[in-house]
Amino acid sequence: MQSSLRLQGNPRLAMLALLLAILALLTALSIRERKQKDHKLPMKRSGQQSGPEKSTPPPVSLSRAQPTGSRYPIRRNALLSVGASLLALIIILVLVASVTLLPDLHLKTSEAKLPSAPTTATRPNVVRTASEKGIIFPRWFPGGYGSADKDWQNSLHIIKKQTAAEWIEIPVLFSQANGHSTVVEHSQSTVDVAAFSAGVHAAHALGLRVFFVPLMSVREPGGWSGSIDLKTDQQQQAWFNSYWNTLRPYVQTAANDNVEQMAIGTELQSLQKTVAAPKWNQLIARIRTIFKNTLTYDMNWYSLSQSQPQPEWLKNPELAMIGVSSYIPLTDVAQRIDPQNMPALWQNKVRVHLDALSTEVGKPVLISEIGYRNTSDALYRTWEAHSNAALDSQEQAGAFDAALANTFADTQIGGIFFWGWDDVDQFTIKNRPAAQVLLKWYSQAQARQQSQEFSYA
Repeated sequence: MQSSLRLQGNPRLAMLALLLAILALLTALSIRERKQKDHKLPMKRSGQQSGPEKSTPPPVSLSRAQPTGSRYPIRRNALLSVGASLLALIIILVLVASVTLLPDLHLKTSEAKLPSAPTTATRPNVVRTASEKGIIFPRWFPGGYGSADKDWQNSLHIIKKQTAAEWIEIPVLFSQANGHSTVVEHSQSTVDVAAFSAGVHAAHALGLRVFFVPLMSVREPGGWSGSIDLKTDQQQQAWFNSYWNTLRPYVQTAANDNVEQMAIGTELQSLQKTVAAPKWNQLIARIRTIFKNTLTYDMNWYSLSQSQPQPEWLKNPELAMIGVSSYIPLTDVAQRIDPQNMPALWQNKVRVHLDALSTEVGKPVLISEIGYRNTSDALYRTWEAHSNAALDSQEQAGAFDAALANTFADTQIGGIFFWGWDDVDQFTIKNRPAAQVLLKWYSQAQARQQSQEFSYA
Protein backbone atom coordinates (compact mmCIF):
# COMPACT_ATOMS: atom_id res chain seq x y z
CA MET A 1 0.00 0.00 0.00
CA GLN A 2 2.79 2.45 0.88
CA SER A 3 4.59 1.70 -2.42
CA SER A 4 1.36 2.29 -4.32
CA LEU A 5 0.85 5.61 -2.58
CA ARG A 6 4.40 6.69 -3.38
CA LEU A 7 3.83 5.93 -7.07
CA GLN A 8 0.58 7.86 -7.08
CA GLY A 9 2.25 10.86 -5.49
CA ASN A 10 5.24 10.77 -7.86
CA PRO A 11 4.36 10.66 -11.58
CA ARG A 12 8.00 10.35 -12.63
CA LEU A 13 8.50 7.30 -10.40
CA ALA A 14 5.33 5.72 -11.81
CA MET A 15 6.54 6.31 -15.38
CA LEU A 16 9.93 4.78 -14.59
CA ALA A 17 8.26 1.71 -13.05
CA LEU A 18 6.12 1.29 -16.17
CA LEU A 19 9.15 1.53 -18.45
CA LEU A 20 11.04 -1.07 -16.40
CA ALA A 21 8.04 -3.39 -16.66
CA ILE A 22 8.04 -2.97 -20.45
CA LEU A 23 11.75 -3.80 -20.54
CA ALA A 24 11.16 -6.96 -18.51
CA LEU A 25 8.32 -8.00 -20.81
CA LEU A 26 10.40 -7.46 -23.96
CA THR A 27 13.26 -9.46 -22.49
CA ALA A 28 10.96 -12.32 -21.49
CA LEU A 29 9.38 -12.46 -24.96
CA SER A 30 12.80 -12.43 -26.58
CA ILE A 31 14.00 -15.34 -24.41
CA ARG A 32 10.82 -17.29 -25.12
CA GLU A 33 11.23 -16.81 -28.86
CA ARG A 34 14.83 -17.94 -28.68
CA LYS A 35 13.91 -21.11 -26.80
CA GLN A 36 11.20 -21.93 -29.32
CA LYS A 37 13.59 -21.58 -32.24
CA ASP A 38 16.28 -23.63 -30.49
CA HIS A 39 13.75 -26.41 -29.90
CA LYS A 40 12.96 -26.60 -33.64
CA LEU A 41 16.61 -27.21 -34.74
CA PRO A 42 17.07 -30.56 -36.61
CA MET A 43 18.26 -33.36 -34.31
CA LYS A 44 21.15 -35.65 -35.30
CA ARG A 45 20.04 -38.80 -37.07
CA SER A 46 20.24 -42.01 -35.08
CA GLY A 47 23.53 -43.68 -35.48
CA GLN A 48 25.27 -40.49 -36.48
CA GLN A 49 28.57 -40.10 -34.76
CA SER A 50 28.89 -37.39 -32.24
CA GLY A 51 31.68 -34.93 -32.37
CA PRO A 52 32.49 -31.76 -34.13
CA GLU A 53 30.90 -31.01 -37.46
CA LYS A 54 32.89 -31.65 -40.54
CA SER A 55 33.57 -28.00 -41.06
CA THR A 56 33.94 -25.24 -38.52
CA PRO A 57 33.60 -21.57 -39.22
CA PRO A 58 36.79 -19.62 -39.55
CA PRO A 59 37.74 -17.16 -36.83
CA VAL A 60 35.77 -13.98 -36.98
CA SER A 61 37.74 -10.92 -37.88
CA LEU A 62 37.19 -7.79 -35.81
CA SER A 63 36.50 -5.90 -38.99
CA ARG A 64 33.78 -8.22 -40.16
CA ALA A 65 30.24 -8.91 -39.05
CA GLN A 66 29.08 -12.18 -37.56
CA PRO A 67 27.89 -14.74 -40.12
CA THR A 68 24.13 -14.66 -40.57
CA GLY A 69 23.70 -17.98 -42.38
CA SER A 70 21.40 -20.74 -41.18
CA ARG A 71 24.36 -22.66 -39.82
CA TYR A 72 24.37 -20.33 -36.73
CA PRO A 73 20.72 -20.06 -35.56
CA ILE A 74 21.49 -20.03 -31.83
CA ARG A 75 24.08 -17.27 -32.07
CA ARG A 76 21.80 -15.26 -34.38
CA ASN A 77 18.86 -15.50 -31.99
CA ALA A 78 21.03 -14.54 -29.06
CA LEU A 79 22.23 -11.46 -30.91
CA LEU A 80 18.65 -10.52 -31.78
CA SER A 81 17.66 -10.83 -28.13
CA VAL A 82 20.53 -8.68 -26.98
CA GLY A 83 19.82 -6.14 -29.71
CA ALA A 84 16.15 -5.95 -28.77
CA SER A 85 17.06 -5.47 -25.13
CA LEU A 86 19.55 -2.73 -25.96
CA LEU A 87 17.02 -0.98 -28.18
CA ALA A 88 14.39 -1.14 -25.43
CA LEU A 89 16.93 0.21 -22.93
CA ILE A 90 17.80 3.14 -25.23
CA ILE A 91 14.11 3.95 -25.66
CA ILE A 92 13.63 3.88 -21.90
CA LEU A 93 16.61 6.15 -21.29
CA VAL A 94 15.26 8.64 -23.84
CA LEU A 95 11.81 8.57 -22.23
CA VAL A 96 13.25 8.98 -18.72
CA ALA A 97 15.30 11.96 -19.88
CA SER A 98 12.20 13.46 -21.46
CA VAL A 99 10.16 12.99 -18.29
CA THR A 100 12.93 14.61 -16.28
CA LEU A 101 13.74 17.54 -18.54
CA LEU A 102 10.42 18.45 -20.12
CA PRO A 103 9.03 20.27 -17.01
CA ASP A 104 12.19 22.37 -16.77
CA LEU A 105 12.08 23.13 -20.48
CA HIS A 106 8.43 24.07 -20.20
CA LEU A 107 9.19 26.35 -17.25
CA LYS A 108 12.03 28.06 -19.09
CA THR A 109 9.86 28.50 -22.16
CA SER A 110 7.08 30.00 -20.04
CA GLU A 111 9.51 32.36 -18.36
CA ALA A 112 10.89 33.45 -21.71
CA LYS A 113 7.38 34.41 -22.80
CA LEU A 114 6.69 36.69 -19.84
CA PRO A 115 5.92 40.21 -21.06
CA SER A 116 8.52 42.86 -20.39
CA ALA A 117 7.67 46.05 -18.54
CA PRO A 118 5.85 48.52 -20.76
CA THR A 119 7.91 51.35 -22.18
CA THR A 120 5.23 53.84 -21.16
CA ALA A 121 3.13 53.84 -18.02
CA THR A 122 -0.30 52.31 -18.63
CA ARG A 123 -3.10 50.84 -16.57
CA PRO A 124 -1.82 47.56 -15.12
CA ASN A 125 -3.05 44.28 -16.61
CA VAL A 126 -1.75 42.23 -13.70
CA VAL A 127 -1.30 43.34 -10.12
CA ARG A 128 1.10 41.36 -7.97
CA THR A 129 -0.74 39.66 -5.14
CA ALA A 130 2.10 40.68 -2.83
CA SER A 131 1.65 44.43 -3.49
CA GLU A 132 1.15 46.40 -0.27
CA LYS A 133 -1.45 49.16 -0.56
CA GLY A 134 -0.82 51.54 2.31
CA ILE A 135 -1.45 54.89 3.98
CA ILE A 136 0.63 56.74 6.59
CA PHE A 137 -1.01 58.77 9.35
CA PRO A 138 1.86 59.86 11.64
CA ARG A 139 1.49 61.02 15.24
CA TRP A 140 4.06 63.11 17.13
CA PHE A 141 3.17 62.92 20.82
CA PRO A 142 3.45 60.27 23.56
CA GLY A 143 -0.20 59.19 23.42
CA GLY A 144 -0.36 59.09 19.63
CA TYR A 145 -2.16 56.08 18.12
CA GLY A 146 -3.49 55.18 21.58
CA SER A 147 -7.05 54.97 22.86
CA ALA A 148 -6.94 58.65 23.88
CA ASP A 149 -6.01 59.67 20.32
CA LYS A 150 -9.60 59.72 19.07
CA ASP A 151 -8.72 61.44 15.82
CA TRP A 152 -6.39 58.65 14.78
CA GLN A 153 -8.56 55.84 16.13
CA ASN A 154 -11.69 57.15 14.40
CA SER A 155 -9.84 57.80 11.15
CA LEU A 156 -8.92 54.17 10.54
CA HIS A 157 -12.32 53.09 9.25
CA ILE A 158 -12.57 56.30 7.17
CA ILE A 159 -9.19 55.52 5.61
CA LYS A 160 -10.39 52.05 4.65
CA LYS A 161 -13.65 53.37 3.24
CA GLN A 162 -12.22 56.31 1.28
CA THR A 163 -9.06 54.62 -0.05
CA ALA A 164 -9.49 50.81 0.20
CA ALA A 165 -6.04 50.73 1.86
CA GLU A 166 -5.04 47.38 3.35
CA TRP A 167 -1.96 48.57 5.26
CA ILE A 168 -1.37 51.35 7.78
CA GLU A 169 2.18 52.56 8.42
CA ILE A 170 2.90 53.56 12.03
CA PRO A 171 6.04 55.70 12.40
CA VAL A 172 7.67 56.26 15.80
CA LEU A 173 10.08 59.20 16.05
CA PHE A 174 13.26 58.89 18.15
CA SER A 175 15.80 61.67 18.64
CA GLN A 176 19.37 62.69 19.37
CA ALA A 177 21.00 65.99 20.26
CA ASN A 178 23.17 66.44 17.16
CA GLY A 179 24.69 64.59 14.24
CA HIS A 180 27.69 63.39 16.27
CA SER A 181 25.86 62.17 19.37
CA THR A 182 25.91 58.48 20.23
CA VAL A 183 22.82 58.67 22.47
CA VAL A 184 19.46 57.81 20.92
CA GLU A 185 16.52 58.73 23.12
CA HIS A 186 12.87 59.69 23.38
CA SER A 187 11.65 63.22 22.86
CA GLN A 188 8.32 64.96 23.34
CA SER A 189 7.39 63.70 19.87
CA THR A 190 8.02 60.01 20.66
CA VAL A 191 4.96 57.77 20.94
CA ASP A 192 5.17 55.61 24.07
CA VAL A 193 5.08 51.83 23.92
CA ALA A 194 1.58 51.44 25.39
CA ALA A 195 0.05 53.86 22.87
CA PHE A 196 1.92 52.17 20.04
CA SER A 197 0.47 48.81 21.08
CA ALA A 198 -3.05 50.24 21.31
CA GLY A 199 -2.72 51.61 17.78
CA VAL A 200 -1.64 48.21 16.47
CA HIS A 201 -4.65 46.54 18.11
CA ALA A 202 -7.03 49.14 16.68
CA ALA A 203 -5.67 48.66 13.16
CA HIS A 204 -5.83 44.88 13.39
CA ALA A 205 -9.40 45.04 14.67
CA LEU A 206 -10.39 46.68 11.36
CA GLY A 207 -8.47 44.19 9.25
CA LEU A 208 -5.56 46.51 8.49
CA ARG A 209 -2.03 45.17 8.44
CA VAL A 210 0.65 47.20 10.21
CA PHE A 211 4.05 48.44 9.03
CA PHE A 212 6.14 49.74 11.97
CA VAL A 213 8.76 52.32 10.96
CA PRO A 214 11.27 53.92 13.38
CA LEU A 215 12.33 57.45 12.42
CA MET A 216 15.16 59.64 13.71
CA SER A 217 15.30 63.38 14.32
CA VAL A 218 18.38 65.49 15.09
CA ARG A 219 17.81 68.46 17.38
CA GLU A 220 20.03 71.03 15.70
CA PRO A 221 19.51 73.49 12.85
CA GLY A 222 19.37 71.62 9.56
CA GLY A 223 19.74 68.28 11.31
CA TRP A 224 17.99 65.17 10.07
CA SER A 225 18.52 61.41 10.16
CA GLY A 226 20.74 61.46 7.08
CA SER A 227 23.19 63.85 8.73
CA ILE A 228 24.11 61.51 11.60
CA ASP A 229 27.83 61.00 10.99
CA LEU A 230 30.14 59.10 13.34
CA LYS A 231 33.83 58.84 12.54
CA THR A 232 35.34 56.18 14.79
CA ASP A 233 34.49 52.54 15.21
CA GLN A 234 33.86 53.08 18.92
CA GLN A 235 31.40 55.91 18.24
CA GLN A 236 29.57 53.86 15.65
CA GLN A 237 29.25 50.85 17.94
CA ALA A 238 28.07 53.08 20.79
CA TRP A 239 25.40 54.59 18.55
CA PHE A 240 24.15 51.20 17.34
CA ASN A 241 24.01 49.91 20.93
CA SER A 242 22.03 52.96 22.05
CA TYR A 243 19.73 52.76 19.04
CA TRP A 244 19.01 49.09 19.76
CA ASN A 245 18.36 49.66 23.45
CA THR A 246 15.88 52.44 22.63
CA LEU A 247 14.21 50.48 19.85
CA ARG A 248 14.03 47.12 21.61
CA PRO A 249 10.81 47.65 23.66
CA TYR A 250 8.97 48.57 20.47
CA VAL A 251 10.38 45.55 18.65
CA GLN A 252 9.20 43.31 21.48
CA THR A 253 5.75 44.91 21.43
CA ALA A 254 5.57 44.58 17.65
CA ALA A 255 6.40 40.89 17.96
CA ASN A 256 3.87 40.35 20.77
CA ASP A 257 1.13 42.14 18.82
CA ASN A 258 1.96 40.33 15.55
CA VAL A 259 2.88 43.42 13.56
CA GLU A 260 3.27 42.19 10.01
CA GLN A 261 6.29 44.26 8.94
CA MET A 262 8.91 46.62 10.33
CA ALA A 263 11.83 48.69 9.12
CA ILE A 264 15.15 48.42 10.92
CA GLY A 265 15.81 52.12 10.26
CA THR A 266 14.87 55.02 8.01
CA GLU A 267 16.89 57.42 5.87
CA LEU A 268 20.16 56.96 7.78
CA GLN A 269 21.94 58.12 4.66
CA SER A 270 25.41 58.74 6.04
CA LEU A 271 25.47 55.75 8.39
CA GLN A 272 24.34 53.30 5.70
CA LYS A 273 27.42 54.24 3.64
CA THR A 274 30.12 54.74 6.26
CA VAL A 275 29.37 52.03 8.84
CA ALA A 276 30.77 48.62 7.98
CA ALA A 277 28.40 45.74 7.25
CA PRO A 278 29.05 43.79 10.51
CA LYS A 279 27.37 46.47 12.62
CA TRP A 280 24.32 46.59 10.37
CA ASN A 281 24.14 42.81 10.29
CA GLN A 282 24.42 42.79 14.08
CA LEU A 283 21.42 45.13 14.30
CA ILE A 284 19.43 42.93 11.90
CA ALA A 285 20.32 39.83 13.94
CA ARG A 286 19.30 41.52 17.20
CA ILE A 287 15.92 42.46 15.78
CA ARG A 288 15.44 39.03 14.21
CA THR A 289 15.89 37.29 17.57
CA ILE A 290 12.62 38.94 18.63
CA PHE A 291 10.67 39.93 15.52
CA LYS A 292 9.93 37.06 13.12
CA ASN A 293 7.85 38.78 10.44
CA THR A 294 8.95 40.81 7.41
CA LEU A 295 11.95 43.14 7.75
CA THR A 296 13.04 45.98 5.49
CA TYR A 297 15.27 49.05 5.57
CA ASP A 298 14.02 52.41 4.28
CA MET A 299 16.62 54.47 2.42
CA ASN A 300 16.32 58.06 1.31
CA TRP A 301 15.69 58.69 -2.39
CA TYR A 302 18.90 60.68 -2.73
CA SER A 303 20.90 57.46 -2.27
CA LEU A 304 19.60 56.33 -5.66
CA SER A 305 21.13 59.32 -7.45
CA GLN A 306 24.69 58.59 -6.35
CA SER A 307 27.05 56.64 -8.56
CA GLN A 308 28.51 54.41 -5.82
CA PRO A 309 27.22 50.85 -5.46
CA GLN A 310 24.77 50.21 -2.65
CA PRO A 311 26.23 48.75 0.59
CA GLU A 312 26.51 44.98 0.69
CA TRP A 313 24.52 44.61 3.90
CA LEU A 314 21.36 45.56 1.98
CA LYS A 315 21.64 42.07 0.43
CA ASN A 316 21.26 40.46 3.86
CA PRO A 317 18.63 37.73 3.25
CA GLU A 318 16.76 38.72 6.43
CA LEU A 319 15.71 41.91 4.63
CA ALA A 320 12.84 40.85 2.38
CA MET A 321 12.65 44.20 0.58
CA ILE A 322 14.49 47.50 0.49
CA GLY A 323 12.27 50.50 1.12
CA VAL A 324 12.73 53.91 -0.46
CA SER A 325 11.33 57.30 0.59
CA SER A 326 10.56 58.22 -3.01
CA TYR A 327 10.54 62.02 -3.03
CA ILE A 328 12.34 62.20 -6.36
CA PRO A 329 11.46 65.49 -8.09
CA LEU A 330 9.95 65.13 -11.55
CA THR A 331 10.84 68.65 -12.65
CA ASP A 332 13.78 70.95 -11.99
CA VAL A 333 11.73 74.13 -12.14
CA ALA A 334 8.56 75.21 -10.35
CA GLN A 335 5.87 74.55 -12.93
CA ARG A 336 2.59 72.79 -13.41
CA ILE A 337 2.77 69.50 -15.32
CA ASP A 338 -0.17 68.26 -17.35
CA PRO A 339 -1.47 65.14 -15.54
CA GLN A 340 -1.66 63.33 -18.89
CA ASN A 341 2.13 63.57 -19.16
CA MET A 342 2.86 62.44 -15.61
CA PRO A 343 2.88 58.62 -16.02
CA ALA A 344 5.65 58.65 -18.62
CA LEU A 345 7.56 61.30 -16.66
CA TRP A 346 7.27 59.25 -13.46
CA GLN A 347 8.58 56.19 -15.26
CA ASN A 348 11.64 58.02 -16.59
CA LYS A 349 12.42 59.93 -13.40
CA VAL A 350 11.49 57.45 -10.66
CA ARG A 351 10.67 53.94 -11.80
CA VAL A 352 13.96 53.36 -13.62
CA HIS A 353 15.88 54.11 -10.41
CA LEU A 354 13.69 51.81 -8.32
CA ASP A 355 14.09 48.98 -10.81
CA ALA A 356 17.86 49.48 -10.91
CA LEU A 357 18.00 49.26 -7.11
CA SER A 358 15.92 46.08 -7.13
CA THR A 359 18.23 44.50 -9.69
CA GLU A 360 21.36 45.52 -7.78
CA VAL A 361 20.27 44.15 -4.38
CA GLY A 362 18.44 41.14 -5.82
CA LYS A 363 15.10 41.71 -4.09
CA PRO A 364 11.94 43.81 -4.49
CA VAL A 365 11.86 47.45 -3.53
CA LEU A 366 9.11 48.99 -1.43
CA ILE A 367 7.95 52.58 -1.80
CA SER A 368 7.90 52.99 1.96
CA GLU A 369 6.99 56.67 1.78
CA ILE A 370 5.79 58.94 -1.01
CA GLY A 371 3.68 62.08 -1.14
CA TYR A 372 2.82 65.08 -3.26
CA ARG A 373 1.64 68.53 -2.25
CA ASN A 374 -1.77 69.91 -3.06
CA THR A 375 -0.17 72.69 -5.16
CA SER A 376 0.46 73.55 -8.80
CA ASP A 377 4.18 72.82 -8.35
CA ALA A 378 3.58 69.41 -6.72
CA LEU A 379 6.33 67.72 -8.75
CA TYR A 380 9.01 70.28 -7.87
CA ARG A 381 11.10 69.82 -4.68
CA THR A 382 8.67 67.10 -3.74
CA TRP A 383 10.12 66.53 -0.25
CA GLU A 384 9.00 69.95 0.98
CA ALA A 385 5.72 69.97 2.89
CA HIS A 386 4.79 73.55 1.96
CA SER A 387 4.91 75.72 -1.15
CA ASN A 388 3.67 79.23 -1.91
CA ALA A 389 2.34 78.09 -5.27
CA ALA A 390 -1.39 78.05 -5.95
CA LEU A 391 -3.43 75.21 -4.49
CA ASP A 392 -4.15 72.55 -7.09
CA SER A 393 -5.99 69.37 -6.11
CA GLN A 394 -5.88 67.97 -9.65
CA GLU A 395 -2.09 68.24 -9.80
CA GLN A 396 -1.78 66.25 -6.58
CA ALA A 397 -4.31 63.67 -7.83
CA GLY A 398 -2.48 63.37 -11.16
CA ALA A 399 0.81 62.71 -9.36
CA PHE A 400 -0.86 59.97 -7.30
CA ASP A 401 -2.29 58.41 -10.46
CA ALA A 402 1.10 58.42 -12.19
CA ALA A 403 2.81 56.79 -9.22
CA LEU A 404 0.17 54.07 -8.92
CA ALA A 405 0.05 53.38 -12.67
CA ASN A 406 3.78 52.64 -12.59
CA THR A 407 3.82 50.82 -9.26
CA PHE A 408 1.14 48.27 -10.05
CA ALA A 409 2.63 47.60 -13.49
CA ASP A 410 6.07 46.82 -12.03
CA THR A 411 6.83 43.37 -10.63
CA GLN A 412 9.97 44.71 -8.93
CA ILE A 413 7.97 47.03 -6.63
CA GLY A 414 6.43 45.29 -3.62
CA GLY A 415 4.06 48.03 -2.48
CA ILE A 416 3.48 51.71 -1.82
CA PHE A 417 2.66 53.87 1.23
CA PHE A 418 1.36 57.43 0.82
CA TRP A 419 2.23 60.30 3.17
CA GLY A 420 -0.02 61.23 4.68
CA TRP A 421 -3.67 61.03 5.63
CA ASP A 422 -4.02 64.17 7.76
CA ASP A 423 -2.11 66.80 9.75
CA VAL A 424 0.83 66.81 7.30
CA ASP A 425 0.39 70.30 5.80
CA GLN A 426 -0.03 70.32 2.02
CA PHE A 427 0.66 66.59 1.75
CA THR A 428 -2.74 65.85 3.34
CA ILE A 429 -4.88 63.32 1.45
CA LYS A 430 -8.09 63.39 3.49
CA ASN A 431 -11.13 64.74 1.61
CA ARG A 432 -9.12 65.55 -1.51
CA PRO A 433 -9.33 64.09 -5.04
CA ALA A 434 -6.13 62.16 -4.34
CA ALA A 435 -8.12 59.92 -1.98
CA GLN A 436 -10.44 59.04 -4.86
CA VAL A 437 -7.43 58.07 -6.97
CA LEU A 438 -6.26 55.78 -4.18
CA LEU A 439 -9.73 54.23 -3.94
CA LYS A 440 -9.75 53.54 -7.67
CA TRP A 441 -6.34 51.88 -7.78
CA TYR A 442 -6.44 50.10 -4.43
CA SER A 443 -9.91 48.65 -5.02
CA GLN A 444 -8.99 47.53 -8.56
CA ALA A 445 -5.85 45.88 -7.23
CA GLN A 446 -7.81 44.18 -4.46
CA ALA A 447 -10.39 42.87 -6.96
CA ARG A 448 -7.67 41.47 -9.21
CA GLN A 449 -5.93 39.87 -6.25
CA GLN A 450 -9.15 38.18 -5.10
CA SER A 451 -9.82 37.00 -8.65
CA GLN A 452 -6.34 35.50 -8.90
CA GLU A 453 -6.68 33.77 -5.54
CA PHE A 454 -10.08 32.36 -6.55
CA SER A 455 -8.71 31.05 -9.86
CA TYR A 456 -5.84 29.28 -8.06
CA ALA A 457 -8.14 27.68 -5.47
